[in-house]
Amino acid sequence: MDIDGQGIGKLQKDGKMEGWKKGRRGWKDGYPLFHSSTLPTKSLPIFFVGIVFILLTTQAQSQEINVAAIISPRHIQFGEKARLDLTISGKTFIKHIEAPQFNFLPAFLAVPLHSETTPRLESDKIAVSMAWVYELIPQAVGDFALSDIRFAYQGNAYFANPGSIRVSGADTYIDVSTNAIHQVEAEVNTSQPYLNAPFTYTFRHLYTTVLPTRESPTPRLPTFRDFFVETLQKVPTYTQQIRGRTFWVEEYTHKLYPKKAGQIVLAPAELLLPLPQGRKTLKTKPLTLTVQPIPETGRPPHFNGAIGEYQISAEIERGWIEVGHPLTFTVRISGHGNIQTVTPPKLPTIAGVMVSGPNLVADSTLTNRGYAYVLTPARTGALRIPAIKYGYFDPSRAVYATTETTPIPISVRPNPNDTLDDTDGSPWIRWLILFAVLLVILAVGGYLWYRTGFVMPTKARINNSAGTRAPDSSGPRNQKTQPAEGEQVTPVSQAHDALAALARSDTTDTGTTFANALAQTLYQYLEDTFALSERNIDTAREMCTHAQVSEPIIEELVDLLTKCDYHRFAPVPLSSDERNNLITRVDGVINDIENHQDAHAT
Repeated sequence: MDIDGQGIGKLQKDGKMEGWKKGRRGWKDGYPLFHSSTLPTKSLPIFFVGIVFILLTTQAQSQEINVAAIISPRHIQFGEKARLDLTISGKTFIKHIEAPQFNFLPAFLAVPLHSETTPRLESDKIAVSMAWVYELIPQAVGDFALSDIRFAYQGNAYFANPGSIRVSGADTYIDVSTNAIHQVEAEVNTSQPYLNAPFTYTFRHLYTTVLPTRESPTPRLPTFRDFFVETLQKVPTYTQQIRGRTFWVEEYTHKLYPKKAGQIVLAPAELLLPLPQGRKTLKTKPLTLTVQPIPETGRPPHFNGAIGEYQISAEIERGWIEVGHPLTFTVRISGHGNIQTVTPPKLPTIAGVMVSGPNLVADSTLTNRGYAYVLTPARTGALRIPAIKYGYFDPSRAVYATTETTPIPISVRPNPNDTLDDTDGSPWIRWLILFAVLLVILAVGGYLWYRTGFVMPTKARINNSAGTRAPDSSGPRNQKTQPAEGEQVTPVSQAHDALAALARSDTTDTGTTFANALAQTLYQYLEDTFALSERNIDTAREMCTHAQVSEPIIEELVDLLTKCDYHRFAPVPLSSDERNNLITRVDGVINDIENHQDAHAT
């Protein structure tokens, strides 16, 4: 068999294996086809030259194929995505290209985005390059060396290695070029605080190098919607050694007071990094809190909502006072807790002494608050200020405790200015004063006689002639409104009567009692109107929604019930204006529900 140029071309076209297959088909009965008896001696050099030419041509062809695998960027955060670009190209017309094969699991999930074929002119011949684009989604945090990627072309395998990639958490940024680290973290000193009991929330920014930008990193903390927030003084920047490296630390601390019990999730805090290549956001992990209600068992009667650890003391200006003169009595409470949200201690009744106040003293701090009371004795003698008890709930021990002052004795002396000196002035001046007083008494008595003896009978005759009765001068605030005979008693009328009685009542002297009475009025109205099954906020919302009450009315109702629960279980000071405002809002939401019911019925 003679090997000519056509055989060589076919070998180049079909590849090595095809060529060797043809060679294997040359064997017959155990002897090679190219035996010396059949092949002329002069053909042997031509045969070997052809074989070498085929091998060199195939090797040159394989060297013309180029493959590449590029990852960008080399550092991403968990939750971000990287891009993988794969290409195969050559100086020849490439065909029969298979898709690359690789597997980066379990570190990355590869999602194909698109592929494209790009023809070009290479040495007066048309050449083709093929590109594939993938999206790499990280499944773990760490440094990963990616495995080789296999390209297949005409039975030959080509490999490219994309290198390594670093995946940091959402709370960490690492600059690959400088190895600078920026990290954020958030923590609370307890995950199970008590209702209205303070705890600290701390956000930290840790970094090894200051960013080379004019703009500084910007922290964005959660809104703390369900808490009273007290912003504490910022701690100066300090350094800390972590895993052998020095970090600068910036802290932002807040004191939080939970306003409701149950599970509360604090959203992640964020830090905006103004990097030269664009902004990057670092996020902390969310924090889950379980707010515990204050226990009812063991609650002392003088407890006013103080939570923490406290001591109480009392002092007076001096140990004696003249009758009718004021004396300042100061009570000081020191310790740690929700001292800024509780009411001051109430003084016990002191016979023969008028008490006013208290007023917050000027030197009060976050851990020491003073309340000044003014005592005015009305009689002389020995006076004794009794011990003042201050109850608080200690969350560290989950028990109630009481601290109290020691009794303080006071000597009340006569006022020397109370006795009149008969030698001063003339007696006729006193007689003149008595005569003037007598004239005033006679004038007032005559006016009252005129009003009761002439005007009132005239009004009575007019009312009798008209068949009506004169109203009671005491007014509607001093007597309970009774329904007229035959008038139907409705839930809304009962609610209005209860609110009016609550506004007139002087028994709701504490926020707890007032909030409890206000909540019961609302729940009673809902029971009579919608057959409310359980007295809680969720059931009230569900019943109003089922009755097709509009969402703004429901939100107002829920807000009022939430405020009542807060003042019932975590008492805070309530002024008369705040109480009247709550009563007015409750009256308004009841009227809105009634108007909705009437409109729905028509």
